Amino acid sequence: MQKIACIFSFKMSSWVSCQKIVFNLHKAYQLAPNSELINFNYSIGQDDQEVYQLARKISQSKPDVITILDHKPHPARLIIYLLKEIKRWTKKPRFIFHVFGDFTLNYKHWAELGKVLEGYEVDFIVASARQKHLIDKFLKPLHESIVCPFPVDNKEFFYAPELRKKQRDAWGIAKDDLAYVFCGRLSRQKRIHTLLETFAELIISSDHKAPHLFIYGNPDNVGDQFLGVWEVEGEYFRKINRLYKSFPQEVQEKIHFMGGVPNSELKAVYQGADWLINLSVHNDEDYGMSVAEALSSGLPSIISDWGGLSSFEIPTIKHATFLVPTKIGLKSKMINKSILQDFLKLTLQTGQLKTREQISKETLSKFSIDPAAKIISTVLSTKPIPFTNFSPFFEKVMQHIAFFQNPYINSKKHIKTIYREIYSSYVREH
Repeated sequence: MQKIACIFSFKMSSWVSCQKIVFNLHKAYQLAPNSELINFNYSIGQDDQEVYQLARKISQSKPDVITILDHKPHPARLIIYLLKEIKRWTKKPRFIFHVFGDFTLNYKHWAELGKVLEGYEVDFIVASARQKHLIDKFLKPLHESIVCPFPVDNKEFFYAPELRKKQRDAWGIAKDDLAYVFCGRLSRQKRIHTLLETFAELIISSDHKAPHLFIYGNPDNVGDQFLGVWEVEGEYFRKINRLYKSFPQEVQEKIHFMGGVPNSELKAVYQGADWLINLSVHNDEDYGMSVAEALSSGLPSIISDWGGLSSFEIPTIKHATFLVPTKIGLKSKMINKSILQDFLKLTLQTGQLKTREQISKETLSKFSIDPAAKIISTVLSTKPIPFTNFSPFFEKVMQHIAFFQNPYINSKKHIKTIYREIYSSYVREH
């Protein structure tokens, strides 16, 4: 029987997707055979004394495995305290880190951990193949990361056609109207402006009956800091609102800003829609929880071929997924708009797919809690090699740490070479 200390914040994350990720990962660990889980609360706002006492409690429980399920706060402070408590143990515990997209925002903290974890058994678990390619640059050759997708709860998201009519009635659209949906934060790197521009062009140029676009989510002010784009609160939403107001009235009538909704309402949204659109090129896009949940609900999707979103391609089912090519240009991350337009026109001609139940089954077979539990069980039964700090590439990145702490100074005119070296993993031609 393995005793596993599960470290995560008992306080809900402000990012809805992370709330679900941590909860569902924990469910997957509960399914691991011959394991006893002990949960520990590590949350933002705990002072040094509280973190020290938490480290002592974890040490006193004598776990065989210590797994970090959350991304905030960064575990460095806790683990540094913890290692002081367990240094006298005869058998050292094993550490498992579930790595989120913000790894590349916390180099300084990971550098602190790299020094103190040398000689310990350590696993880094990532959410997608593209993220693995990125994280493996920071690990030494014998210490590859392991892919375990952030799981979807198949009791919450699945094919449920009985919800379709009710949702479309709530939207006030007809049975045969095509409905496209976006779910996520309204931010520059999610390319909401590109979505609006392309959708407006589709409506204006199409001979078909104009479709509807429903946009779910609240704005943020993340900007695109590594590219020197900083935004004050509400600035990006004001920009997309001005863009929306510039469209002809017949276009405005087809675009609906729905705001944020409880997660419990999203399963009906996915059933009511005909296509999901997500054009994110966010530097933290290690996965894409809304895409995973939409496809699990049977909703075909148009998604950017960037980062973790590429993992959701379903080549075995015609028109289930369309991946829009992306690249890192001289000044920005770019989406191939002409191919995006072609995809949208094709979905207009295709209409409502009849393979939605098949799409749901295919997605859940890869991205639900049971498959994640099998991967985690394999990890727990496989002995990792001792950790020997991060790679020379990590050290190279640390030499540019000033860029990541204040990128605006260095990146106003062009994308830094170091940025391109890191994020080339997130485009297809890496």
